Amino acid sequence: MPLVSVIMPNYNASAHIAEAIQSVVKQTFIDWELIICDDESDDNSIFIAREFALIDSRISVIKNKHLKGAPGARNSCLDLAKGRYIAFLDSDDLWLPDKLSLQIDFMMREEISFSYSYHSVIDESGLYIASYKAPKRVDRVLMKFSNFIPCLTVVYDTKSLGKVYQPNIQKRNDFALWLKILNSGKVDFAYCLQIETAKYRANSYGLSSKKMATIYYYKKCLREFGGVSLLGAEFLSVLYIILGAVKAKLGGFYNRLVVKL
Repeated sequence: MPLVSVIMPNYNASAHIAEAIQSVVKQTFIDWELIICDDESDDNSIFIAREFALIDSRISVIKNKHLKGAPGARNSCLDLAKGRYIAFLDSDDLWLPDKLSLQIDFMMREEISFSYSYHSVIDESGLYIASYKAPKRVDRVLMKFSNFIPCLTVVYDTKSLGKVYQPNIQKRNDFALWLKILNSGKVDFAYCLQIETAKYRANSYGLSSKKMATIYYYKKCLREFGGVSLLGAEFLSVLYIILGAVKAKLGGFYNRLVVKL
């Protein structure tokens, strides 16, 4: 089987990083390497990660060589990645045990270069909040209406796309990366494995908790990486807010809607 490089940025995730790493170690797919990049943490999370690296040779721990922030940490991992496939998992999120096995099989069987899946959301203590579905496939046009692709579910094939580095912007950097890939001319669609493979941990202190700034960076991504005009970005940001509100308040309706897109 081809090697999968799992990219994990870390910043002060001592409360959750062990569980995140264990969710990779417990994968039924065994041909992976986990590269953990510490971004100047001042807690003991890097020491927890190093303990895992001492036990499992597939795990390595490095320090960020690029600009500080999640994009720089992910790109530092990408510099060293040896796998044909690139996957993402933040240091407070979780994978289900069959995630890589099912997704790599899906990509190889269907000859897919860029894939994602459904996911659930948990709180800081690990309690279930909600489950979210996604469109069956996303192209560069549909991608502009919302970030339908959860970062912790993504796998892409470097054989087709090469190593694609994440744009260095403070927020919505994953959205910027998907726009960059879908506008590269190397792939027309990202395809969804229509099962849940991962758990996203919602928190009250991270970047995603600052809503107004999130909208600002959403428009910035559309302009810089989606080729959208200023007026178009304003219009799409309104749709993004509406869809986000539907997702938050009417999760069941949201799921039924997006699977039909």
